[in-house]
Amino acid sequence: MTNIALPRRYTLPAWGLTLIVALVAELVYFSLTTRQFAGHGTGMLVLTEQFVPIGILALGAGMVILTGNIDLSAGATASLSAIVVGTELRHGVGMWGAIGIAVAAGVGFGLFNGLVVALLGIDSLLVTLATQFIATSLATSIGGESPPYGFSDMFQRIGTGLVGPIPSALLLFLVLAAITVILVSRTGFGRALTLIGYSRSAADYSGIRTRRTLVIAFTLSGLFSGIAGLVLAAYYNSARDDIGTTLLLPAITCVVLGGVDIFGGKGRIAEVVVAVFFLGFLSQGLLMSGRSSLTVTMITGILLIVALVVKLSLERQSGESLGGALRRLLSQRGFRRPARQR
Repeated sequence: MTNIALPRRYTLPAWGLTLIVALVAELVYFSLTTRQFAGHGTGMLVLTEQFVPIGILALGAGMVILTGNIDLSAGATASLSAIVVGTELRHGVGMWGAIGIAVAAGVGFGLFNGLVVALLGIDSLLVTLATQFIATSLATSIGGESPPYGFSDMFQRIGTGLVGPIPSALLLFLVLAAITVILVSRTGFGRALTLIGYSRSAADYSGIRTRRTLVIAFTLSGLFSGIAGLVLAAYYNSARDDIGTTLLLPAITCVVLGGVDIFGGKGRIAEVVVAVFFLGFLSQGLLMSGRSSLTVTMITGILLIVALVVKLSLERQSGESLGGALRRLLSQRGFRRPARQR
């Protein structure tokens, strides 16, 4: 049997600990070297408003990538959601009604992606690339020549308000992150995501409803994209047809840096959450210290490569055969082979 190196369960907590140590060191460094970093507004917490939308997108992207798929339409869907909520508010629709319509748009795109990928078997890269173009075109068409702006104070509080000392956007992200971590790590749905990423055939063999799981994963990604669009519109007090498109790659970077294998089957959402804060504070700290956005992008790329090399070295310390890994995964997570039909 061909041996394929697969990480054991203890390598992921080790990677998560590495990220936490790096995050703490980063916060200490920027607090000591950049006066504005720790003293900005209500402190470091207010800086999170800048990268919360990326974090929300990363939660949805993480679930999809765990299955060995990808959602390239997430950023465009967020832009569409922002345009929809802004347009509805401009036309006099109530805030909650506008929010519901915008989120429904995100869910609709996610559901469509999931149905096409799961039922028709078309590669998710191609499907979501196509829906990315569709979402962008719709956002441009709906927004028109004068994109919506100037929303109510109540709506703006979603992106810039405070709940005590905590930014409301950060609180929203933490709630979504907690729900996602529990969903992926403590439920049968989350275990199914991981096994599908390991091997689609093994998932089918164990009786998992792989199609339904994939549809749910993409639908949740669409839901989170819709929510991210709301936060973007509320934070900037305006909506553009490209407001979320530049956030897709940073979100995927957070997923990969968080230890989720880009080919699926390995990773934890909790580490993705830590990676969101690490990359978010890194970008804000570098910008506040006078670095240009191009320099920030370059440094982020270099650190990502270094981090992946370190992660790979951790994984190579432990290996097992593919068959052994799948048998262990099935036995530990309670999956059983379906009974033979007579």
